[in-house]
Amino acid sequence: MATNPEITKLYAGLSGISLLPETFELGEGVAISRSYAHFMAPFLMAFSPAIPGKPHPAPWKAAKGGLHIDITAELFLPTDVRAAPLDRLNTIWWIVALLRLKRSSSIFVPVVSTERFSSIPAIQEEPELWPVEIYTRRLFLCGEEFPSVGTDELEWVRIHWPRAAELLSDENFSVAFQALDSCIWNSNPSLALVAVWGALEKLFSASHQELSFRVSANIASFLEPAGRNRFKHFKYVKGLYDHRSKAAHGEQSVSTTALIETYNIARSTLIKMIETHHVPSRAELEAILFGDCIIPENKDLPPQ
Repeated sequence: MATNPEITKLYAGLSGISLLPETFELGEGVAISRSYAHFMAPFLMAFSPAIPGKPHPAPWKAAKGGLHIDITAELFLPTDVRAAPLDRLNTIWWIVALLRLKRSSSIFVPVVSTERFSSIPAIQEEPELWPVEIYTRRLFLCGEEFPSVGTDELEWVRIHWPRAAELLSDENFSVAFQALDSCIWNSNPSLALVAVWGALEKLFSASHQELSFRVSANIASFLEPAGRNRFKHFKYVKGLYDHRSKAAHGEQSVSTTALIETYNIARSTLIKMIETHHVPSRAELEAILFGDCIIPENKDLPPQ
């Protein structure tokens, strides 16, 4: 009988990460620890149709290639823990997505288990193993395939993961966050760039008129105080938006540099919203643009 992930403890296997502490408590019983397992998915072929409910008949032949992923850490989620409004599997996604946002887009979860990976070889019962993020193509936007993750990044996740999930109830934030997080699974930089700018437009534009100016001005005003740096940031962001327009209309292939710089702009805006626990409204963005409003810093953070 299949196990329901909503009513059992879960262990998420993480790849693309070099965890510096042996283990780290993330609050509410959630913990991340070093581990090891190897996820294998060889490609096989059969040559006769299967009878309903039965496997394909022999012979089977191995095809070249397949998936081979080293798991180097595991995230433990106790039975009764979830980040509202998410279910438990999406709570794992949320915590790991925050780690991707803060540290590196290289980190991903190929499999979730009902047992610790280190204990599986010795137990009698079969664990439930759910394949999750096993896309065959991806973009590495942070330059490291196995980035080291230390206590600074983990402490940031610990502080923010439970309460920041409430921001997902804001449609603009939710769509933007998911668009940025999922763009790494796109093998085409042009399509990824359009997706990232779609996320920024969702957060920083109320209309389809003068998108380039309005979005760039709102982002610069949100990230920089009034002054010369804000204007320089506006011109920088507007230059990146020009790459988005060319990608959307198929005028040229997008440089990886333009994609990475745009990704980092979007990353900075989401991190600030998470740290202030606030998604600015259209009225607030207009007020900030003209120096009439200040987004609070670290608004009502829970005690550390």
